[in-house]
Amino acid sequence: MCLYGTTFEKAELHAIASHFPDCEVVNPGTLQNIQSKSDGMAYWFRVIDCCDALVFSRLLNRITSGVGLEVNHALARPIPVHELRQGKMVSVANPVQFMTRKETLKQFEFWRTVTDPKLEAIWNEGCLLSIRKV
Repeated sequence: MCLYGTTFEKAELHAIASHFPDCEVVNPGTLQNIQSKSDGMAYWFRVIDCCDALVFSRLLNRITSGVGLEVNHALARPIPVHELRQGKMVSVANPVQFMTRKETLKQFEFWRTVTDPKLEAIWNEGCLLSIRKV
């Protein structure tokens, strides 16, 4: 959720489109305002059930709670699942371990901190190396 509308999201959408040029990408970021909060994850599971495949990425090298539930839901259908990792697609065949909702919210907060325009985050292969003021 915290990647929606960012340059990170644009780069990921570009990578997905280049790996699957003949497919239509269903971007959850564009569906956020449609979803009813009372539906919870059921809405997203219905969206996944209409898709031919699911592509996900990690946030700061960890799988967030909602993404983990979606991945495991797709695998149970079985809908092919791919992880976008450093610009490459990696097939996922087994259920994934993921953060709790509480851990996910803390990860979102941390992400917002390190992506603050007044700060520069130095990354290497998905790992945060340092943060400094610009």
